[in-house]
Amino acid sequence: MAYHAILFDIDNTLINSANLIAETLRTAAIKVENVEAPLEKYRQLIGQPGDKILRSFGVKDPETVLRYYMKDFTSNMHKLVYFPGIESLFEKLKHVDLKIGVVTSKNRFQFDQETKYFPMIANTKIVTTSDLTAKPKPSGDPLIYTIKTNGLDPSTTLYVGDSVYDMRAANEAKIDFAAAGWGALPDEKFENAKYLLKKPEDLLKLVSL
Repeated sequence: MAYHAILFDIDNTLINSANLIAETLRTAAIKVENVEAPLEKYRQLIGQPGDKILRSFGVKDPETVLRYYMKDFTSNMHKLVYFPGIESLFEKLKHVDLKIGVVTSKNRFQFDQETKYFPMIANTKIVTTSDLTAKPKPSGDPLIYTIKTNGLDPSTTLYVGDSVYDMRAANEAKIDFAAAGWGALPDEKFENAKYLLKKPEDLLKLVSL
């Protein structure tokens, strides 16, 4: 399949961040509202917007919790790193005639804060954050929005992500999905994925170099 556009999720697809997000969300929920839930439950829900995750655990004021979370998370962003092979992958994709973008569950403020440490992502020409559509992932709306506003062809657009929420969004948008196995939970089921990738460079086999 010759793809003309590749769209990426960010957390635990490009950046090894899901564990820090889960830990910080959990800590914020406990400190602000004394709402406790197992860390592994938080980790399983990473890929959805933070307010939705918090509401699922009974948080009544997710906006306040998220403000606390963002302050704590921002102070620890220096701990985040790209997954091995991601920077090399992007460098090689520069030499391929295709469009590259990111579609994330982060809102624009969160995206701008985090990508201060990751200029490769910040400088991506196509960026869709969760506040650009009424429904976030796992709805297909963010991908559909991205396709329409950037003149992409769904039949030649691939979405790469680490969670079933990313897969469901791609399926609803009727575009191919590649599971980023390097960031996915070990027991994640990707029955509707077009590709199961073990490492970032596997993606290069799907494009013409």
